[in-house]
Amino acid sequence: MTIDYANFTRASNLIHIIQGVSLLLVGAAQAYAADNKESKFPLSAALLLALSGAAMFVVMLALPGGWSFSQLAEALDVRRGFYIFIAFSCVFSAAGLSLFTKELMGRAGTSWQAMGLLLLAFAGILYFLLAWRVNEEAWRQVLVFHAAVGATLLVAVAVKALDTFRPRRALHLAWAVLLLVTGLQLVTYSESDGAFAPTVVSLQSSPELPAAEVSPK
Repeated sequence: MTIDYANFTRASNLIHIIQGVSLLLVGAAQAYAADNKESKFPLSAALLLALSGAAMFVVMLALPGGWSFSQLAEALDVRRGFYIFIAFSCVFSAAGLSLFTKELMGRAGTSWQAMGLLLLAFAGILYFLLAWRVNEEAWRQVLVFHAAVGATLLVAVAVKALDTFRPRRALHLAWAVLLLVTGLQLVTYSESDGAFAPTVVSLQSSPELPAAEVSPK
């Protein structure tokens, strides 16, 4: 199998956009619901969050996998760090379904909301691990950016958890704004060209030393 390493870069960029758009929609829906309690926008946004997880897996299957599960498995063996995107796919789908169920059940869906928040918090933690999937040259840049994304998402979850126990309009709006900021960070991210390219190590032999002179006895 011939691996096109550029497909890893394309897949990563597209997955970041999918994640960002889904969080932007959830944030916009939550902001709109602050003054429109009966709005169905949060329900639709939660469903789209769940579908974004499926979309991430499709991107992985289409680009590194070439629409072949066996090729995807081989590609993941070459770049094992990309398993983290499979994890993101599962987490976003599960979080979206949890929040979707909560919106369907209304006040009775508090436990589903808690589950959704826990899953979003887990996604926030995963962002701190993304730097370990790229080459050493891009490691620092990727770590700084994704640490900011993960921290913003974790703060958003903490604010929403506080709003659950002490409902305040300001807290609800802060939760929405933090989701919007997280989504905006993700849609503007772009991988460097050599982030996943194979690293070439050149070995150079030392110059030959002149033979040592042997003095006659």
